[in-house]
Amino acid sequence: MSRSSKRFCSVLIVAVLFCYAGFLVFVGWAMRQPPEKFGRIMSHIPMPAMLLFPFETMWSHARAGTVHPGDEAPDFSLPTLDHNSQVQLSSFRGRQPVVLVFGSYT
Repeated sequence: MSRSSKRFCSVLIVAVLFCYAGFLVFVGWAMRQPPEKFGRIMSHIPMPAMLLFPFETMWSHARAGTVHPGDEAPDFSLPTLDHNSQVQLSSFRGRQPVVLVFGSYT
């Protein structure tokens, strides 16, 4: 292998690693976006590309959060069932206990 071939291979490897790192950073950023935006972004990435990086590990770190059992829940608001108004969690503070149940019921 000639010297110019070795140099070309080295440059090619560095370029591929740079692109891979950029892809990981981009997907990590996308994972921290609201679900609607994350879904729109990921819909444009082909499925075989998902096999090229540790998706599950990155997802666990991106969505880990900092709330622990016993901590006060962060404030948020949600629409009522009839979508005519909003209910804010902080409006219940100081009253009776509130139970939050998160899950998918589809």
